[in-house]
Amino acid sequence: MNKEEILQVLPERIKRLVIRAAPDWESLQEIHIRSGKELVLTWQGRKLSPNQNGQVVSRKEFREILEYISNYSLYAFEDEIRKGYLTIPGGHRIGVAGKAVMEEGQVRTLRNLSFLNIRISHEVKGCADRLIPYLFEGDTFLSTLIVSPPGAGKTTLLRDIVRNVATGGRTFSGKNVSVVDERSEIAGCYLGVPQKDMGAYCDVLDACPKSEGIRMMIRSMAPEVIAVDEIGTRQDYEAMTYALTSGCSLLATVHGSSLQHIREKPLMQKMLEEEMFGRIVFLEKKEKPGQIRTVYNGKGQVMSG
Repeated sequence: MNKEEILQVLPERIKRLVIRAAPDWESLQEIHIRSGKELVLTWQGRKLSPNQNGQVVSRKEFREILEYISNYSLYAFEDEIRKGYLTIPGGHRIGVAGKAVMEEGQVRTLRNLSFLNIRISHEVKGCADRLIPYLFEGDTFLSTLIVSPPGAGKTTLLRDIVRNVATGGRTFSGKNVSVVDERSEIAGCYLGVPQKDMGAYCDVLDACPKSEGIRMMIRSMAPEVIAVDEIGTRQDYEAMTYALTSGCSLLATVHGSSLQHIREKPLMQKMLEEEMFGRIVFLEKKEKPGQIRTVYNGKGQVMSG
């Protein structure tokens, strides 16, 4: 991660505070900026307020950040703001909050923005290396579900699996992978261009709902593998079923801590009963993201861990 991608959006005083706090940049997760409140950094689940003498973020400093991340035109980024975030070069996502403006029961945009959360995107190449041999039978990628508690690196691991599968290795050829990146977290697209290394044969549909995006990519991009993050709705299930019947393999993530936990969710139980996934990978929350705890086959039998 290039820390300059983050520092360049910050006013000078805040930039100095962040540099002086000197956390491990590879473990830095969030920079919370609230107008009229103290700056807060989060890394490895711990919070630190590096302010001096209780000084708070001024409205002027907050406005400077907004102007930079929107190229001095918040109106041009209204679609992204309506969804609650903006993406900056490097693929880092900045959550925004303020006053919601409603229209016919839907959020039209946000006004009076006063809260920002810079969520730092980490690319950990190689974190999937140990897992990859379990995900293939010969040259065929087996549909895979990654299960983890929040903050354990499921998106980081998914991204590295995509990079491997879409590039190829010693024992398998590269596959056409279509990523439906509903929240712009997997590829970290900025102005339509992935900021992360997604491999040689990867196509990305950014900021599109998974259920619609899966069908769009199957119709247009001839994928062999479809990758999505955080499944769980009936629409997701129906779209993934369509993908499987179209001859695609799946790569997906879901929040959870154990097989029993995800089986408590009716749709997940249905997916497991139908053996929709040939591999189910559980992560554990440690200092480094994407740490694998257990690998199961589609019948729930332990393969590793």
